[in-house]
Order: sequence, then C-alpha cells, then structure tokens
Amino acid sequence: MGYHAYDSGVHTLTKKEVETLLDTYDQDPVNSLRTAVSSLLGVECPTWEAMMTLLPLRYSSLSSLAQQETTAMDNLVKQLVEHRAL
Repeated sequence: MGYHAYDSGVHTLTKKEVETLLDTYDQDPVNSLRTAVSSLLGVECPTWEAMMTLLPLRYSSLSSLAQQETTAMDNLVKQLVEHRAL
C-alpha cells in the first residue's frame, strides 16, 4: 500500500475553514471540498482525482465520491463539519 498524506497526521479544520466550506459548497461543491481536504491533509490537491488518491481508504474506495455524486459529497461535508477531520 502506498504512502498517503493523512498517514503523517491530519490537521483539523478551523472554524473559519468550516464556514468557508459551508458558504461555498452550494455554488461549487467540488472546489469547496478540495480546498477543505487540502487544508486537512496539509498538501495542495489541484484536482478532484488528486484529492481522491490522498483520502483515507474509507473515502477513496467510494466510487460514488469519485464520481462526484451529490449524496457522497454531502456525506463528506457532514463529516468535515461535524468532526473537522476525516
């Protein structure tokens, strides 16, 4: 199994980052999530695909999230807002 950025310690989202995620999610869910996950992992995720490769297995193995299905993205937002972590 390859190295993932989250293996070295994941940050938590700040209150401001959670607010930004919620403020921008409806208009641009993909970029909102990408920005939040980039902050959590401490690395730039320039594309959705790059982000998917860095997510923990419980997320990266979800084809619905990889395909940017609304329910899967909503569930990820819920996780990020409630726990501020992955």
